Amino acid sequence: MSGAKLNRQPGPMNEDALTLLRDANVRRGTEVFSSDGEFLGKALKIHHRQEDIDPDLKLYAAYLEVSNLAVGSSVYVPVEFIAGYDAAAQQLNLSVSMATVMDETWDRELTFIAGAHEHIEALAA
Repeated sequence: MSGAKLNRQPGPMNEDALTLLRDANVRRGTEVFSSDGEFLGKALKIHHRQEDIDPDLKLYAAYLEVSNLAVGSSVYVPVEFIAGYDAAAQQLNLSVSMATVMDETWDRELTFIAGAHEHIEALAA
């Protein structure tokens, strides 16, 4: 990453998605669906990256951890890709397809999470 300009300040690039999660009081266990209607799993918590934020390099500021039993692990969806919350159905909807989720390898634990260089935000109980 030499020569890359990185935002060293923590903070979300998609404040609207974080505001949505907070204002809608999205709960732990809320079901998450891809844009093509595939069930991804259940929301667990939000991980905030503390440094080296650069969406152009796919280093996003905040990730929603989703428990996915089909994959056998968690999926870490950048909050940039949360399209909305359906309160009646109590589900989060993503702006990307399931194929994109798998292509982006969001099912791998991120280095900043594995190294405990994060701030964790709990979802409502």
